[in-house]
Amino acid sequence: MIRVPFVEPADPLWVRWKARAEAAQDAHGPGAEVKDGIIQGIRDWLLKAYSGKCAYCELTIAGHSVRVDHFRPKKGVKRRDGVEVALRSKAGPHPGYHWLAYDWRNFLPSCERCNLSKSNHFHTRDEWWAERSEELGTEKPLLVNPSAEDPGGLLMFKKDGFVYPGAPGDARARYVIDILKLNREELREARAEAWTDAEEQMDTLLLRFVQHDRLELFEHVVANIEAVEDGRAEFSAMKRLAIAAGRVELTRRVEEQQRRSDRLAAKLTPQPRSPSP
Repeated sequence: MIRVPFVEPADPLWVRWKARAEAAQDAHGPGAEVKDGIIQGIRDWLLKAYSGKCAYCELTIAGHSVRVDHFRPKKGVKRRDGVEVALRSKAGPHPGYHWLAYDWRNFLPSCERCNLSKSNHFHTRDEWWAERSEELGTEKPLLVNPSAEDPGGLLMFKKDGFVYPGAPGDARARYVIDILKLNREELREARAEAWTDAEEQMDTLLLRFVQHDRLELFEHVVANIEAVEDGRAEFSAMKRLAIAAGRVELTRRVEEQQRRSDRLAAKLTPQPRSPSP
């Protein structure tokens, strides 16, 4: 999971989509079903912003596996233990954040498994849930919206593909891992393979940097490493950890090469002659 700010597109199509979404929101009430056609209309913009990846697990997604997830559930809210959240203002269950059913700021691209696992689970740090729009700023969700905040350091990935809280005993990190099932088998296996691949990519970069050969391969590997650094690559958060040691070594070699170049330049630079007596 990485920070991906989603900025409103400067596109006439977006303006028309947003107008339809706002009109649908005005007519939407508690418990009502959403119009899937409008929700799916934002899918391509979300995928572009997230480089075709699930906002939660960073798995590359496409086709029927893509879901548009409501970060705050549109219908019903479940506590950590699966029990429905009760309203404070009156008797009955929390109906969900129906006033955000068509709000683009509440949407994230999700893979099918993360979407199903999350469902309408949405626990808060102090067990206080907003019941109307003006209360959202007071709410403290345990789940992370990577379009709104930076999850950096929250999770720690290991070479075997498992993910753990970045800080021991971090209840928020544990909630994120458990609710999204981020250690599910197929995801863990994919991350373990991706970790090995990232290490090999960095080793290749270090080798080519020293040998100065196979320029095409060198540029290909550089492009892959850059995709990890700027978050476009699958499992970027994990791969950044996988290549961390290699980046330190690469920095050392670049600095050493620069020092050698500076020394060589100094030797080859003609020295001014002393004036004749």
